[in-house]
Amino acid sequence: MVSIESKNISRRGFLGAAAAVAVGAAALSATGCSAEASLDAADKHELPTDPADGGTWVAAACWHNCGGRCMNKVMVKDGAVIRQKTDDTHEDSPDYPQQRGCVRGKAQQQQCFGADRLKYPMKRKSWSPENPNGELRGKDEWERISWDEAIDYVAGQFKSIKEKYGNQAFLLGSYGSRYAFAPLLAYGGHTSVADSTSHGSYLLNPDTTIGIPSTDAGTCNDRTDMLNADTIVFYASNPAWSAPGTPSYHYLRAKEAGVKFITVDPIYTASAQMLDAYWIPIRTGTDTAFMLGVASEMLRLDAEEGDVIDWGFLDKYTVGFDADHKPADLKEDVNFRDYVEGAYDGQPKTAEWASNICGVPMEQITYFAREIGKTRNVWMLHNFAAARCNGSENVPQLFMTLGAMGGHFGKPGNCTANNYHANAGNGGPALVKAGKTGLPSLENPIDGVIPGPQVWEACFSGTYRQVGDWYAGDGSQAGVDKTCDIHCIVHDENAYLQTGPNMKRGIEAHRKMDFVVAKAQFMNTQARYSDIVLPVTTKWEVPGGLDASNREFLFCYSQVTEPLYEAKTDQEINALILEALGIDPATVYPISEKQAFFNQLAGTTVVKEDGSGAYEPLISITEDDIERWGVEGKPQTGRVGLQEFIENGGYQVKRALGDQYSAFLGYADFIADPDANPLDTASGKFEITSQAKADLYNSIGLTDRTYQPYPEYIVPSIGYETTFKNGEIGGEAGEYPYLMFNPHYFRRSHTVFDNCPWMREAWPNPVFLNASDAAEKGIEDGDTVRVWTKYGEVLRKACCLENMRPGQVGIPHGSWVNVDEETGIDLAGADNYLIGNDISGCGVTSYNNNNCNFEKYAGAALEDDCDQPMRIVDLG
Repeated sequence: MVSIESKNISRRGFLGAAAAVAVGAAALSATGCSAEASLDAADKHELPTDPADGGTWVAAACWHNCGGRCMNKVMVKDGAVIRQKTDDTHEDSPDYPQQRGCVRGKAQQQQCFGADRLKYPMKRKSWSPENPNGELRGKDEWERISWDEAIDYVAGQFKSIKEKYGNQAFLLGSYGSRYAFAPLLAYGGHTSVADSTSHGSYLLNPDTTIGIPSTDAGTCNDRTDMLNADTIVFYASNPAWSAPGTPSYHYLRAKEAGVKFITVDPIYTASAQMLDAYWIPIRTGTDTAFMLGVASEMLRLDAEEGDVIDWGFLDKYTVGFDADHKPADLKEDVNFRDYVEGAYDGQPKTAEWASNICGVPMEQITYFAREIGKTRNVWMLHNFAAARCNGSENVPQLFMTLGAMGGHFGKPGNCTANNYHANAGNGGPALVKAGKTGLPSLENPIDGVIPGPQVWEACFSGTYRQVGDWYAGDGSQAGVDKTCDIHCIVHDENAYLQTGPNMKRGIEAHRKMDFVVAKAQFMNTQARYSDIVLPVTTKWEVPGGLDASNREFLFCYSQVTEPLYEAKTDQEINALILEALGIDPATVYPISEKQAFFNQLAGTTVVKEDGSGAYEPLISITEDDIERWGVEGKPQTGRVGLQEFIENGGYQVKRALGDQYSAFLGYADFIADPDANPLDTASGKFEITSQAKADLYNSIGLTDRTYQPYPEYIVPSIGYETTFKNGEIGGEAGEYPYLMFNPHYFRRSHTVFDNCPWMREAWPNPVFLNASDAAEKGIEDGDTVRVWTKYGEVLRKACCLENMRPGQVGIPHGSWVNVDEETGIDLAGADNYLIGNDISGCGVTSYNNNNCNFEKYAGAALEDDCDQPMRIVDLG
């Protein structure tokens, strides 16, 4: 073998050579040459031919909703992937960074080629149209069927259910897009689900009520402006885990430039550790109390010391802060300052009052109030964890209010915005935009949208209250009581049984149905509780597509392999179902998948370099390109050639410090001229007291409380107060004395990758416990722990942390539920198996401030996830 000493090569070089030998040995063995012979050749310094010779690098999709969208390339040779790499299209620099992938991107090959891929259409053995035997869903065995049989079953059930009950009887188990499953839309529609999911209370029409866009999207300054900040606040935000890709790189650059970081979070996160952030350890779900305390301290400090509140900003750009700035449409003479000072309830919202609820020491509340004052340049950035709580309806209004009190909008070094996904810390319009596919859009004729926490109960009760459809563009709406009679659940693009609340009841609802069908690549939770499972391709098996990333980069992926086994693309499956239903597939899919991909490419645009802000075609296309592709199109001139764009895996706009794109500041036009560029509120300004907000919230009708126009503290129906027996802070501990939250976790992208053996070994998926809380119960790292709520119980191994505040329990989001049918305990630690149907008064799902208890498990120790068998359905 090659030795390090004799050849004077680095350890990395040695490992590379060893890997080449190993791959070469495997290749030679596969062609009839022994591994021993190849090693003999290596000893004679005659290394076997590099197996990569003749291979082709292909840009491969990294498509899951991890928050990244990074470069992922694979080398394909003879139909097999033999190498994998990330972005090396240009030299890396802070101004022009490479779009590097992470461990999840490396694991994508396990998604495509994993041993647990579903190979064939399947039917649950005990299911038949005449006798569903629904109680066996999740327990039954599977049998292989043909595509003809599978489509006949699906179409037959659709026809029967529609005839008996109408289209409202179909439930698409998918939030985020009402238009996901084309066959049902073309067949008369379906009942839908609307869950607040990632964004929580930032979906409650903040654009027309308080003045920030829905989800607070696009309002962050350009990334280069963070170098102008004195302080950057991460409020309930951990971009190192929730926004992979370049954001952490940019934040490190700011840290190196001397910017201070502050994190407000129940856990000292990976991001906080990376940036040496000052930690304010808050109880989960108590954010309104904390922020009210901060507002109170800013008022006190401004009165005593001056220059803490930007009164000029409040006067010019906001309404409702005090009695002198009353909104014109206000029905009662109220304002935010009077509420904070206790004029309406006799309770000033002092730091002491806030500390009793949120757990943050008073001196830290004072510290934070000073740090975000007007004399400092501050980036105030939030993610949405605080908004995914019961009682969080006023979080967006309060966070905006604190930003306004400090004047942190629309000027260099200052912004108040979200810190979400690939655009974390990098706001502004996309510099490169994908074209459209040319496929027609479909409308859903059924106006039935069930709020997430009510959906599974509605399958039993037949009643729900419709309060809007956030991701379909309808936003929050006045509540309307409705009825339904669900008999069929369809699982398509999302994993709502797994990712939505009240999972235990959801399983029961599935077992009640006449029919459940799922598209799947693996035996995930949705497939496990179905009757018919249709194997669908991964994005490595389709002609290609475009994915948006951060504002500077558009990713293009190509086909890596032909569809494996008997898997079909979504379009192929849908077309077969449409045809079986008697609908011409061409009415839904008038063009091929390849043509749709080409249309995206041809329509892709890039911002002009002349500073006008206008866009021009990015990709040059020739007549030869069109002929080679076998598609319809027109030649055009752009900045890069078609083949170059595809081979590079997309296009990135080259940046430099101080370039024309660096000038983007959130709300800059409004700040420059609020009269000419009003916000979407009634006043045209930020509304710290908002009649529109009060009217909307009070019209939803999920609670008896009356919401006020100003942001008030709402005692949650489940939260910190309910950890006490009598609901009063400081009283006797209740049955569930801990606050439970569900952090995003690097093992998965939501639920994706939970089956991947590489990721299961790298990230064990424990329960996060405060070390002192664990010690009180005799629990050490690695012990098996039982966690339970009034809804369910799970087992996990303990990870005891000093960097998480006491009283908290963290269950990582997204594990595939694995219920022991004898005990009812979930052995996988699925977060939503512990969550019920608690819903805020405005429809927000309570994901992050639930009540639980835990103990050292008295039964057999839980086996490590990586040692547990994969869910492989072996049907020959």
